[in-house]
Amino acid sequence: MSEPRTQPLEIRPLMISRIMEVDWADGHTSRLTFEHLRVECPCAECKGHTPDQAQVITGKEDVSIVDVAPVGNYAVQLHFSDGHNTGIFTWEYLRMLDNE
Repeated sequence: MSEPRTQPLEIRPLMISRIMEVDWADGHTSRLTFEHLRVECPCAECKGHTPDQAQVITGKEDVSIVDVAPVGNYAVQLHFSDGHNTGIFTWEYLRMLDNE
């Protein structure tokens, strides 16, 4: 069973403010901008297979999320308005992005 800290209860992409809110089982709510999520996409294309292969992603200030697709019971796949959709955002990764 997951820790409450990394167990989401609800995920809300707020289109006007371009913020994705995640309510966690421990009572915390994360507020992550769409830009931050796109720039920190964990896929191999963005992060590389090794740290020296990581790309610097810029120019995503106006990106939106067009779909949030569940991946099993451990993650979501975010589909962005720039056509990018290969990142799998685990619950642990989403919570870690809130702590940056």
